[in-house]
Amino acid sequence: MPFLDLPSSVRMCFEVLQPDDGTATVDPTRPTLVTLVPFVSPTFMDVPQMRPGSSLRANYQIVALSPRSHGRTTSTVRPEHDPYVSAADVAFAFEALKLPPSPIYAPGFIAGRIAVALAVLFPDLVTSLALIGVSGCHGMTTVEGFRTLDASMFNPEEPADLYETLGELAKSLYNDELHVDAFDDLMNFLLRRHNPRHALHSFELCRLAYLNVDLTPEALASIQQPVLALHGGEDQYTRLDVVQRWTDQLYRSTSVETPIIPGAPHLCWTTHPEKTTALISSFLARHAPTRPLAYTPPDFAGALHRTATLFANPDALLRDPGLPESFSSLTAQEAMVVAADIERIAGYEEAWRARPLIDGAEGVDPWEEECTDLVPQPRWRWSRRNDLVPPISRANSVSVATEVVVSTQRNTAALATDERPRSFVEVSVSPSSSSSPHADAGAAVPGARNGAEDDDSKLSRKDSGFADGLDGEAFKSDLETSAAVGGPALAT
Repeated sequence: MPFLDLPSSVRMCFEVLQPDDGTATVDPTRPTLVTLVPFVSPTFMDVPQMRPGSSLRANYQIVALSPRSHGRTTSTVRPEHDPYVSAADVAFAFEALKLPPSPIYAPGFIAGRIAVALAVLFPDLVTSLALIGVSGCHGMTTVEGFRTLDASMFNPEEPADLYETLGELAKSLYNDELHVDAFDDLMNFLLRRHNPRHALHSFELCRLAYLNVDLTPEALASIQQPVLALHGGEDQYTRLDVVQRWTDQLYRSTSVETPIIPGAPHLCWTTHPEKTTALISSFLARHAPTRPLAYTPPDFAGALHRTATLFANPDALLRDPGLPESFSSLTAQEAMVVAADIERIAGYEEAWRARPLIDGAEGVDPWEEECTDLVPQPRWRWSRRNDLVPPISRANSVSVATEVVVSTQRNTAALATDERPRSFVEVSVSPSSSSSPHADAGAAVPGARNGAEDDDSKLSRKDSGFADGLDGEAFKSDLETSAAVGGPALAT
C-alpha cells in the first residue's frame, strides 16, 4: 500500500483504484473521484463503492485517502488539529499526486466534516461534494461533557466502561443491521483500534466528531459547489432535523440534494450499498464538469487568507502556508487547552501500555495478517459478554462516566446552565436505596433500571451520546424531563 509523506510528518495511506484494475497510478486523462475513507473501514475495500463491480469504480479512477488517525495513516497528534487541518492534508495530497479538481466522496460524520472544510478553504480543488451522514455544524456536547470520555474510553476504570462506550457507538452506527458475528467483529475492531493504548488517536477522532469544529454558517455559506447530503432514514447518530439545519446554510450552493434511504442506519453506504451507490452515481453524473480539468496547484495562500477572514484571526496570515496546522480554526488559547488535554491523554496511553491488553483488543489489522505467523484471537466477544463478565449490582454501582454526571447534577447551579458535564455513555438511573425520596423516580425515566438484575445489560440508545446530537435545546429538554420525574435527568 503506497504512502504520501506530507508536511508535519503526516504519512498518508492512499490507493489509486482504476476501473480496469490497471496500474495504481493517477491517469490525468480519466475522470477522478477522491474518496475520504471513514475510520470504521479497516481497508479501502471495506467501502462497497470502492469495490470492482461498483458503478463508481467503473466510471472513475478512485483516489482513496485515509485522513489522520484513520486506517494506516500515521501522524503526531497536535493541539491545532481540526477538520481544516485535515483538509489541508488533503490539499497537500492533491499537490503530491497532481490531482485535477475533483468530486469528493466522504461517507461518515468525520470524513464529511473534513470534506466540507476542504470545500471551504480550497474551493478550486472541489467540483462537488457527495456526503453521507453529515453531523451538523455544531458540537454534540460541551468541552466539559467531552472530558467524561476520559473515564469511559481513554482511561476506563473497568473494561466494562469501554465495552459500553464502544457498544453504544456501534449500535448508533448500524442499528440492528448486523448479524451477531458481524457485530462481534466490529466490536473487536473498535477495541483493537480504540483501546486505551491508542488513546491519543481516539482522542483526535472524538474531538472531530463531538466538539464544535467551526463549521460556522459563514463557512458553510461560502460553499458554491453542488452538494449531496445523503442520509439513512433510521440514522440514530444524526437526527434528520440536524441535517436540515445544516443544509439550510448552503444557500450559495448551485444544488443541494438531501435524499433519504428509508429504514437505513447511519452507515447506510455499507448496509444499503446498491441504493447508496445509485444515488451517488446519479448525482455525480448530473454535476460532472463539461470538460476535462487539468491539475492546478492548490492555492495555499488563498486558503490562509480565508482562514484569517472566516475565524476573525488576522494573525493567521503570519502562519507558514507550508504547514497544515496553519489552517486551523483554533486560537492560540484554544490550542493551549487542547495541548494540556493531549499531555493528560498521553499519560493514560503510556500507563496502559504497561498494563495487560484489554480483553477483546487482541488481533492484528488486515494489512498485518500476511506478516504475522500466529494471529491471536479475541478473548472477549460482545455476544458473549454476559457469560464472561460477572453481574454488576446496579443498586450500588454505576459506571465511572455516570458518576461524573451524577455528582455534578447535585449542584443546582450546574442544572441552571447548558454547560454542565455530560457523559457519552450513561446508565439510566443513579444508585439509590429504597429509603431514598426518589427511589421510584427511575421508573419514570426512559430506559431506567431497577435494582433487580435485568436480562439485557445493553444501554438504551436514548441514553447514548453516540445516538443523539446534543445542543442547547436538548439540554433544556433534559432538565425539563428531570423536573417532571422528580430526579436528575440522565440523558446525555
